[in-house]
Amino acid sequence: MDVLSWMRPASYFIFITILIAPVLIAQQLALPPTRAVLIDDPVRDGWSTEVISQAAGKQLKQLGALLTQPEPVSPDAAATLVTADFHCKPLQPAQLETVFQDGTVTVRRMLSPTSTVDDDPETDIVSVLGALRGRYSGGASERAELKIVGIVVLPTSFETTVLVSLFGRTDAGNLEENSTWRCAWVRRDSEAPRLKTIAVEAYEQVAVTLAGPLFADCSEAVMGHNAWYREHLLYSTVYWAQRLETAQGSSIDGHNGIAIDDVDGDGLDDVYIAQTGGLPNRLLRRNADGTVTDIAASAGVDWLDSTRGVLFGDFDNDGDADLVCGTDDGLQFNENDGNGHFTLLGTTEMGKSAHALAAADYDNDGDLDLFAGIYFPLHDRGTVIAYAVPYFNATNGGTNVLLRNDGDFQFSDVTKLLGLDEGSTRYAFAASWEDYDNDGDQDLYVANDFGPNLLYRNDLDKDSGEGRFVEVAPAVGAEDRGFSMSAAWSDVDNNGWMDLYIANMYSAAGNRIVTQEKFFEGDPAMREYMQYLARGNTLLQNDHGAFTDVSDEAGVMMGRWGWGSPFCDINNDSWDDLLVGNGNLTNKREHDL
Repeated sequence: MDVLSWMRPASYFIFITILIAPVLIAQQLALPPTRAVLIDDPVRDGWSTEVISQAAGKQLKQLGALLTQPEPVSPDAAATLVTADFHCKPLQPAQLETVFQDGTVTVRRMLSPTSTVDDDPETDIVSVLGALRGRYSGGASERAELKIVGIVVLPTSFETTVLVSLFGRTDAGNLEENSTWRCAWVRRDSEAPRLKTIAVEAYEQVAVTLAGPLFADCSEAVMGHNAWYREHLLYSTVYWAQRLETAQGSSIDGHNGIAIDDVDGDGLDDVYIAQTGGLPNRLLRRNADGTVTDIAASAGVDWLDSTRGVLFGDFDNDGDADLVCGTDDGLQFNENDGNGHFTLLGTTEMGKSAHALAAADYDNDGDLDLFAGIYFPLHDRGTVIAYAVPYFNATNGGTNVLLRNDGDFQFSDVTKLLGLDEGSTRYAFAASWEDYDNDGDQDLYVANDFGPNLLYRNDLDKDSGEGRFVEVAPAVGAEDRGFSMSAAWSDVDNNGWMDLYIANMYSAAGNRIVTQEKFFEGDPAMREYMQYLARGNTLLQNDHGAFTDVSDEAGVMMGRWGWGSPFCDINNDSWDDLLVGNGNLTNKREHDL
């Protein structure tokens, strides 16, 4: 199975929200719908910086094409991109510092923006592009992506900050180069802007000494012998949404979870795949040869109900993995007989359409309790998008639920009793338990899509087993105000305190626009707040229960449109690495955002 496929709750709602954002803005401003197109037109709306950025972006796209074309770059082809007096120093710094190296991967970075290039001679555009292409097999990179993330406009010129990503194969293996360029342009009234110079502000090189990628897509090898794989899983959510009735709960949002555990006690992990309404859920039993067989029907868990979050856990303490599913009808509890056959014990209306399911023994009584994060409010459930108001601090989402395990699959709703009703309607996307303050009980972090996240400190009395949860995220520096999709814990600095990584949305356009004075003109505080929404992922370092944002210095902020983000020691060196699933409406495209 594709490594990234199981870690991402493949959701598309924000993209759809962006598409219709002008209409929503018109509604909030009480404007006629026809005015919405004016709001989203940079020319009519006076956003000259975006008009210029679009023109520069087209030029950069051509530059990227020159980096990937098989033929050498001709002076005539490059001349349309630059001024006659274009000049710059090499875009691959000669002096690099090795910051990581093992038997397979070597990471090098430039020492500083000035120390590596001062003595380098300036060169022309053909030579610059030739040097960038020259390290790759065949004299060209396989992929070149250039995104404008910042712009400063002057009367006859402008500057852009550009994120550059190059990838390709070399004689030694694979090479990826990630740079930040400061590009100076000359504006022309009736022509495309031309590059005058390029300067490297940051550079990182990742060399992998393998003939192929670090991870190989083994989906076909594992599942390809099954007819359902070819006839079902290889098609997109959009494909099925066009063929299934919405009354069955089908949608294109892709908010369907995956759970992994050994359901039949054979020592091999199995995979449960939730699906949209009208499609059967799948339980893939792992075979000894590494392939899988779908046993959902014989296991009694192949229902067609639209299913969101799914979770394996031993809720009756009999040593096997039971199954809880968040369906549109409510939470379904399924007891495992130990051999991988499940009995549906009942469906509770609490937790309808739960996206986030997280289990822990919060009261230390020896059994697993269950938290259900509810994304959609009742009146929005089943629609494609979320009507979050306001979208940067929304409180009109579904209502989260904490269920105390009373034994024999009997649960009590203790949400309000224990204080988890505070902030419980914030479009919860993910939740994770962890004893962040090392006091012997499980605390709860909730990642919200449209506003600040929540950290509930568990103030459990160890003698009585009673207590309450207190929301402390702002007080301890763990709030994180991005469009959060996931949360994962790990002690990344090995100091005995669990650190936290949150996947958010990184937007090149957002970073470019929200930094300009015209954006929320006259309200710098709101402009700064909005910048946070587009900046990307967050790593919070824990020091005795207080968190510090170290995302930038750790180099883990730009994860593109992030979704699932688990920690995993991928190279077996005892240090946890990060895997970040990202992307959006890929469909038939191999590359989206």
